[in-house]
Amino acid sequence: MKKLILIDGNALVHRCYHAVPPTLRAPDGTQTNAVYGFTSIVLGILEAEKPDYLVTAWDMKGPTFRDEIFTEYKATRVKTDDALIVQFPLVRQVLDSLSIPAYEKEGLEADDFLGIVSEEVEQKHPEVQTIIVTGDKDAFQLVRGQTTVVTPVSGYTKVVRYDREAVKAKMGVWPEQVPDFKGLSGDHSDNIPGVPGIGEKTACKLLEQFGSVEGIYERIEEVEPVRIRELMRAHEAEARLCKKVATILREDGIVFDLAACKVHDFDLEKARATFEKMGFRTLWRRLEGLNKGWDYSRELELREAQGKLF
Repeated sequence: MKKLILIDGNALVHRCYHAVPPTLRAPDGTQTNAVYGFTSIVLGILEAEKPDYLVTAWDMKGPTFRDEIFTEYKATRVKTDDALIVQFPLVRQVLDSLSIPAYEKEGLEADDFLGIVSEEVEQKHPEVQTIIVTGDKDAFQLVRGQTTVVTPVSGYTKVVRYDREAVKAKMGVWPEQVPDFKGLSGDHSDNIPGVPGIGEKTACKLLEQFGSVEGIYERIEEVEPVRIRELMRAHEAEARLCKKVATILREDGIVFDLAACKVHDFDLEKARATFEKMGFRTLWRRLEGLNKGWDYSRELELREAQGKLF
């Protein structure tokens, strides 16, 4: 089975910025700890997963449709460090030098692109396995069929893989119930309040019994104890709104070209110049090793093809 890797660019760059020492700098003095960590993860993905296709998804500046329906969305997040902001263009340079496509669209978050593409691949390319690489638990709702989520723990040498059962074990709910879970218990990181007085344990119990937020209100008289029933009644609008805000899009008219995301098709000299500019000597040696492996694989494929002709 072929393999597509979808990288949540923003989530991984933020994680690398806080995980890699800030003393790491390019020859010109530019701080590059986030760039280094991100590039190392990309190379780790290529080494460990050996994907056929690879693509990154990014948030765009400006409001999203979630901000339009819920003005307090992510309002409590602290301002991004200037030292991190200047590294995003450098990450893009690395990806460009490796011919790894970057997708983004005004009004959408990276999560939405992950949802839209994984849905399309599930429907149109059943021969392709999709792996979403992210540090964001929001993506758990996308796990299904041939789609799994991988969270890096230490570079890409140690990761946690989530299929449906793993999501259930981690969250207490099934992947498709994650938006309902957040609609009930909220999500502090995104400033989604949920229903006041409904914690994670109660949310799990309600979803185990009723399946979804909509299922709860269809059978509201069955909710016990009475205190929880009255809370749900009093905050129905909030529960439904918070679920909507927490739901990742699955369709938006984005045109996705799987063939354009094929791995290994890049200019080695362009990559060398970029890695040298960043001062990534160790990472460059890793990339050289990968390229030699790809060249050897191509040679074997060519020999096999020629052998079939005679």
